[in-house]
Amino acid sequence: MQRRENLLYVGIDLHKETHTAVMENCWNEKLEVVVIENKPSEFKKLAEKVNRKSSILGLNPIYGLENAYGYGRSLAVWLIENGYIVKDINPALAYDQRKSAPMYRKNVEYDAYCVGTVLINQLHTLPDAKPKDNEWTLAQLVNRRDLLVKDGIRFKNGLHEQISMAYPSYSKFFSEIDGKCAMYFWKTYPSPVHLQEKTAEELTMEFKEISRITKKDKAKLILDCVKNDGNTFREYQESRYFITTSLVRDLEHQKEELAGLDKEIEKILLSFDY
Repeated sequence: MQRRENLLYVGIDLHKETHTAVMENCWNEKLEVVVIENKPSEFKKLAEKVNRKSSILGLNPIYGLENAYGYGRSLAVWLIENGYIVKDINPALAYDQRKSAPMYRKNVEYDAYCVGTVLINQLHTLPDAKPKDNEWTLAQLVNRRDLLVKDGIRFKNGLHEQISMAYPSYSKFFSEIDGKCAMYFWKTYPSPVHLQEKTAEELTMEFKEISRITKKDKAKLILDCVKNDGNTFREYQESRYFITTSLVRDLEHQKEELAGLDKEIEKILLSFDY
């Protein structure tokens, strides 16, 4: 077990563009402050300054990063790959340390100092930072998937708003607004005007190109509902055609991207031991 007095503590407050590092000794004395950009070429500069200070003082450097798996992941990976000891500091611990001061202060240098203080006080209980590439990549894929799912909900809500104006009874002939046949129909016939002189037989043949199990009853039901709904034509209809077809294209692209992401997630899951 390492003795606290033999170490140079480097607390780092991490941000998207820059990182602030504060070097401290075991008595919480601030020795030096270093600000670097969040890029590998700057990581080496930080390590060189820390090594210089630790060599002068005869101490071994140890790094504490507040959430080593967020903005500081690249720095954590670089430090570990270059043989440095890196501890992961839970943001809640650094927050509690800041609040414990008689006068609450909030600036990056003081935040880094608080991270260093947590590193000193809880040296033997803090976990080592272990930013694994497969875990990080999986998290990025899952985040991307969540965004795509939210986009899909937004696109479907927008499509419903347009379709319910043109086809008030659309839910009677398409249970899912984004089904294969439904998507083809909205893109080809964004309003009943485009169905003029279209027969049930012709519509059924088109649907069978999309789905072989389509029945003639589906096409007949659509034409009957359109007739019973009455005239839904409004001014600026051309602009609404564009909105409808644009939303369909967005949904189609979203579905393609989602399918691709699911394949990537399946592939990366194979890299895990469980």
